[in-house]
Amino acid sequence: MNSIQASFSYLEGNSYEIGRRQGEEIKKNPNAMNVILSSESIDETKFKDTKRLIDQYCPGLNEELQGFADSLNVKPSYLNFFDETLLQPGGCSLGAVLPSKTSDGKTYVLRNYDLSPAISDMRLCTTKVKGKYSHTGFSVSYFGRSEGLNEEGFCVAFASCGIPVGKHPGMKKPIIKGLQFMVIVRALLENCKDVEEGITYLENMPIGTNMNLLLADAGGNVALVETYDGEKVVERGNPKSGFLIATNHAVMPEIIKLENRKLEQSEIRYNFLKNNLESNNFLTKKKLQQLMFNEYPNGITVHNFEENFGTVHSILFNLNDKQLDISFGSPINNKIYKLKVGETLSFNELEVFIENSNYGPNFWTLIK
Repeated sequence: MNSIQASFSYLEGNSYEIGRRQGEEIKKNPNAMNVILSSESIDETKFKDTKRLIDQYCPGLNEELQGFADSLNVKPSYLNFFDETLLQPGGCSLGAVLPSKTSDGKTYVLRNYDLSPAISDMRLCTTKVKGKYSHTGFSVSYFGRSEGLNEEGFCVAFASCGIPVGKHPGMKKPIIKGLQFMVIVRALLENCKDVEEGITYLENMPIGTNMNLLLADAGGNVALVETYDGEKVVERGNPKSGFLIATNHAVMPEIIKLENRKLEQSEIRYNFLKNNLESNNFLTKKKLQQLMFNEYPNGITVHNFEENFGTVHSILFNLNDKQLDISFGSPINNKIYKLKVGETLSFNELEVFIENSNYGPNFWTLIK
């Protein structure tokens, strides 16, 4: 079994101050600096367009990026964040379970994020920007977020829908000019208090990524927002069924018409969640945690790290108590930490254990 390093950052202050602090942090990690900084400036038109969209939908983030750049004594246009705004997203498993389905009458969201540790930040952040809702979640490309829970009990979690959009080999070229997932997730967490506000915030937002975006709040409301090449469909959860789930393929008819292919392993993970959430009248927190302690194909935790598809973090969100049960890396091989939204962990760095499993060539089989 191998190991890698993960980290926790507590970020508080105004946007510029938070940027400066992260700049000082990253100076201690030359490898991360090489990933974040480009050897040449981004195209000026693209740079201005990206800044404009960020200002409109995630206000304050440009000031944070400026503070970061000032700390490193570089121009913001040399930050890769403005050029890519997207790491290679791998697989994700998402599920929201409503009070009508839980034994304690609370709302839970479970999420596994599957990627390669080599291209994941492996960094959890508590972020308290002055004038914004504070939140706790994992960072993407250092400044974005892949999911999180904010102080109002509003939870947002992302999964790619179909072939990921981006500029890397094997990814789908973007059709729509718009924001990528990690800016969208952060914008929602910092500016919205519940599902309805989140849906409204997304209405006119230009979205450049194909995604399954799960929104849930402490009031027991949940929605799945599915986007594909500029199309956007919203499905609200039904208290009668008691849950809403997504993995990495389209589930809404309007989007299936646009992308009817899916990885078989995405359907296997989806069916695992569906079968387990349907088969019980009431679900305990312990039962929900156990779903994440099963390895694929008998569960949703994946150990295919050598093919860039292993669980790099796992979270069970309790929206009413505003608590996160977190594992850095696979929850099967690593400790679970408990953290309230806005709080800090007792450490800044930790060792994460990685054990690879090979599931054979069928792991990448596409089906309809």
